[in-house]
Amino acid sequence: MENKKSTATVQIKQIAERLGLSSGTVSIVLNGRGDQMRISKTTQKLVEDMAREMNYQPNIYARRLRKSAEEEAPYIIALFWREEYLDDLLGQFLKGLYRAIKESNLAIELVLQPYDFGNLEKYKSSINSNHFNGAIIGGISNEDQQFLEQNDFDIPIVLVGRNTKKYNSVMIDYYDAGESCANLFYARNHKTVGLIGLSTKGKSAQLIELAFKECCKEKNIHIDDNYISYCKERNYASGYESTIKILSNKIKPTALFVMDGRNAAGVLNACKSAGLNIPADIEILVFGDNEYFNYSNPTITTIQQPMLQFAESSLNMLLVSLKNKVDIPMVQELAPIYNFRESCGGFYSN
Repeated sequence: MENKKSTATVQIKQIAERLGLSSGTVSIVLNGRGDQMRISKTTQKLVEDMAREMNYQPNIYARRLRKSAEEEAPYIIALFWREEYLDDLLGQFLKGLYRAIKESNLAIELVLQPYDFGNLEKYKSSINSNHFNGAIIGGISNEDQQFLEQNDFDIPIVLVGRNTKKYNSVMIDYYDAGESCANLFYARNHKTVGLIGLSTKGKSAQLIELAFKECCKEKNIHIDDNYISYCKERNYASGYESTIKILSNKIKPTALFVMDGRNAAGVLNACKSAGLNIPADIEILVFGDNEYFNYSNPTITTIQQPMLQFAESSLNMLLVSLKNKVDIPMVQELAPIYNFRESCGGFYSN
């Protein structure tokens, strides 16, 4: 039978018992001080091999608490971030966290843990006070949220972009954001529009899409299945392919709403390939912003989440919870940011 490693927490005492050594000796070796304390190379190798065999995971929180008495023990904050968003969104969020940490004048260490969409549960054993003082979690799926709400954790948690009754959260009103995009097209007299959506999406994207389509219907803006195309990937090729599909209709839309900025470059070039002038023939609005949109030809109008403010609010919530031992969930709803550029103008009355 295959001998699988246990996923249970392995302690130094257990390794010591297996080897017939003292816990102190094992601790010294695992903390990299074997040579300093003149422990033989043979013993060090025995300890290291047994630790690997037993799948020992060091407690980083305890390590930091062993710092000298004169040095302030830092808060250790985990940032769980969805793998697909390890790009501009993470960069903006980290920038906001860095600013907030500087302003706090506190010793704070960040530990970044990417995770796959829908698989946050794999990290259940590390979301606790043995590893971190608090956690910020961004980009979760419906399954991830269900996992979090079905379990109790002994550290404060902030969810980015999700509303929940159990944990702290920072967010925008995603339904309102979707309506706002449809209202912009209505204000600009568009009668037929297209949607470049996402095959895989979380609750926030679902709300944006739902609100956009419902508001278009309410405003008598034509958008049916022929004018909706879902990108399989968040990249140039998927954006290009989805746009070409929509533009194959005999009556072409006069505006496109793109739900992920990473598809935008493909959308832009697909419109140009079809001989359309932007914005004279077709206007483009994108959810999500990055530096490229300031320099593309034409520059791209976007609506974005306020990631800098999300980060600042997330950290402040954790610090309030830690300092005051607050266990009542806090919610902060912020306003999205419009960046009006060449691809789509601003609001004006019909």
